[in-house]
Amino acid sequence: MEKRDSLRTVRRALSILDCFSIQQQELSLTQIANQIDLAKSTTTRLLSSLETEHLIHRDEQTGKYKLGIKLISLGQIAKDSYPLKGRVSKLMEKLRDETLETVNLYTLDQGKRICIHQFEGYQPLRHAVRIGEMLPLSSGAGGKLLLAYQPKHIQDKVLADLDPTTLEERILELGQIRETGIAVSREERELGLAAIAAAVFNEDGSVTHCISLSGLMQRFSEEKLSDYQQILTKALRQVNGEKKLQ
Repeated sequence: MEKRDSLRTVRRALSILDCFSIQQQELSLTQIANQIDLAKSTTTRLLSSLETEHLIHRDEQTGKYKLGIKLISLGQIAKDSYPLKGRVSKLMEKLRDETLETVNLYTLDQGKRICIHQFEGYQPLRHAVRIGEMLPLSSGAGGKLLLAYQPKHIQDKVLADLDPTTLEERILELGQIRETGIAVSREERELGLAAIAAAVFNEDGSVTHCISLSGLMQRFSEEKLSDYQQILTKALRQVNGEKKLQ
């Protein structure tokens, strides 16, 4: 019984941390209690424990809560210990220097993609997602690339909300992506932006990561996209091996 109560407390504490996002960086006690569906008294006790461990910080002036500074160091440790980062860091930097565009490393997480490493482009006007930002698999070059290599039941779940015509087109596109290891997007998530992504293969041939180039639409002409595909394919041979790419 005691073990069960302890596990419940841990889950509740973690659910509080999950309340925060890029869009909601500060939350009141009422907002947190409502999101995790607990009484304010219980929520206050959990927040107090998290604050003691520096996982949550309470602003004395506003009374609102935000993620604590300890999570910054933990996040950096997780980022630095990520095994793939060391393998592709120099490659990503070289891609950025060669194309001048932003280079991102994405991975799968809970049915979405998340940016875990980035080299921001040198262009005066450039596109950069936030490290740790959760993005959909249903659109965008990186999302479609990762989705193309997932089992059919996952693809069906992600694409469930698409209308029949778009769904048919997307399924066909996913098949083409699997053949080439390359995905392209033009203004799918945001107006004026384009991207191209390439698969990073695991030892067993599965794909849980990809590298993308992203920037303004006007800099991603058909000619440029063709150049970028060759550049990405050539660069990723160092990671994937010749047999994995066309």
